[in-house]
Amino acid sequence: MKKQMNKIAIKSLKGVSILAFAGFLSKVLAALYRFPYQNLVGDQGFYAFQQVYPFYSIITTLSLTALPNFLSSLIHSSDNPEDETRHFFQLSFILSILSFIILLIFHHAIAKLMGQEKLAQPLVMATLPILLVPFLSLYRGRLQAQLKMTQTAFSQIIEQVVRVSLIICAALLFTHLSTNVYVISFLAMLGSFIGGVVALGYLMSSSRLEFKGLFVHFTDLASKAKIVQKFGLSSLVFTFFMVYMLLLQMIDVFFVKNALMQMPQGMTSNRAEILKGIYDRGQPFLQLGLVLTTSILTDALPHLTKLGKIPQKIWHNVVHLSIALTVGLVILLPDMNDVLFKSHDQSLSLQLFILQVPLFSIIQLHHHDFFLKGKNKLSALILLTGLSLKLLLVYPLTVSFGLIGTSLSSVLTLIVIYLLYSYDNRKAPKELLNLQFWLAIMMMSIVVLTTNHFLVVHDRFLQFAKILLLTVIGAITFFKLSKLKFKDLIV
Repeated sequence: MKKQMNKIAIKSLKGVSILAFAGFLSKVLAALYRFPYQNLVGDQGFYAFQQVYPFYSIITTLSLTALPNFLSSLIHSSDNPEDETRHFFQLSFILSILSFIILLIFHHAIAKLMGQEKLAQPLVMATLPILLVPFLSLYRGRLQAQLKMTQTAFSQIIEQVVRVSLIICAALLFTHLSTNVYVISFLAMLGSFIGGVVALGYLMSSSRLEFKGLFVHFTDLASKAKIVQKFGLSSLVFTFFMVYMLLLQMIDVFFVKNALMQMPQGMTSNRAEILKGIYDRGQPFLQLGLVLTTSILTDALPHLTKLGKIPQKIWHNVVHLSIALTVGLVILLPDMNDVLFKSHDQSLSLQLFILQVPLFSIIQLHHHDFFLKGKNKLSALILLTGLSLKLLLVYPLTVSFGLIGTSLSSVLTLIVIYLLYSYDNRKAPKELLNLQFWLAIMMMSIVVLTTNHFLVVHDRFLQFAKILLLTVIGAITFFKLSKLKFKDLIV
């Protein structure tokens, strides 16, 4: 019996690792495609895509992680898993239909609030994948409950590869068939929906799961209410945190362009959209910066849940790695802005934007710590306070200081969230008092800045090669002097 339990535990850990790797790869792809996309459609085209992207991304987070995880745990804890699976599906089906209908009714009004009514059709297409959520969650949740993580991971990668390929195809069409950035945004979002359909097709054909009577007892509201109760506060707060950065982006979607047009010097709608597109260049840098620190926590989560706390080693690794990544990004960002986006515009705004990487990485640690200690109400209150602060700051700071103010609104919000978590946690930032770490950061910065100063190239390809070289030199210097090792990043 003990051997059997050990086999199940090993299989479960392997499955989690496969899912973590698939999530890591998907996030990297999701960040990297934005560089060629912006090059093809320009800043205004990038604006048109990024304005509706948070809607799509929140939906996919539900179907990729939040709901499948909940269904998997529901099946394991239930005395009658078939019935509860059916009611879970019916509830998610009802909510997805209602949500899509509401968004469909108000899509013109929402686009108008964003500051551009032409975003109405791309918005509809961005929210269309919500209709796939019940089906994708059902398959992925059942497979995860059976510890069949490989198929779930493959479906995630397939969805992302198809989606990215079709988005780039839409951008290529822009250079040949259309000059309407809103049409291209619509087609890019259509590619995202098709990616979800292909992933669902793969799950249906490969899993061979049988679902009987999915719509039986559809009007049994009492059973559906019990599913909501079982979701509980802890799952709700955990899901809330998973989409938290997307919610901060969503606030920018509704306020930044409108605020830019109210600046004292005046600004046309087109110019405001171009500037918002430049600001959105920070998103792939932010995503790439967070992907490593997020992956450390994701891969370690089953171990942390069993342990009941976050080991000092993880605090140490996440804090030091996130700060080192941010310092490197801030130093190289003006050159990266030139090479990847063919423009030096608003580099200071983007450098400030990147400061979110260490702040959010450390906030993740505190959030997970609160989750393990069962402090979910307090965690929710802190996160809601942060959202409220962002809502209060973004418009006046953008009107006063432009994109620098927009970046500051996010950075200040995360600083306050960090301070609130730290105050309650009474956890001294020991990692920040490590002299050897700061010496490593200082030497890394000196080496990269000096090499960058003397290594002057003008060809775009050679500039890209230089950035890669500087990244490698900086990483080697930091890891050598800080004594942080790659193997230590794996828990």
